[in-house]
Amino acid sequence: MHMLMMTSLGLALLAAFWFVGRMLNVRAGRAVINGPRVFLLVWAAVSFYNGYVGVTKAGYSVQAELLVHVVVFGLPAAIAVWLMLRKA
Repeated sequence: MHMLMMTSLGLALLAAFWFVGRMLNVRAGRAVINGPRVFLLVWAAVSFYNGYVGVTKAGYSVQAELLVHVVVFGLPAAIAVWLMLRKA
């Protein structure tokens, strides 16, 4: 359940970064910020912290957290990369 919530949070956060980036770029009339690229940096930090808490506080093994990390970080990150490449 936690994996689903974190992945959903990542997708919602990606949508917010993408929307804000688009609005800032439209307002400026040029490419000022790449929302998905900024999202990747923020989401990597959030995902790393989530894994750290899972290992140190919840008692999961590093192996288990790495498998979860593949989905929690990977799915939103893959969509962010797709959004960046689609625009290029």
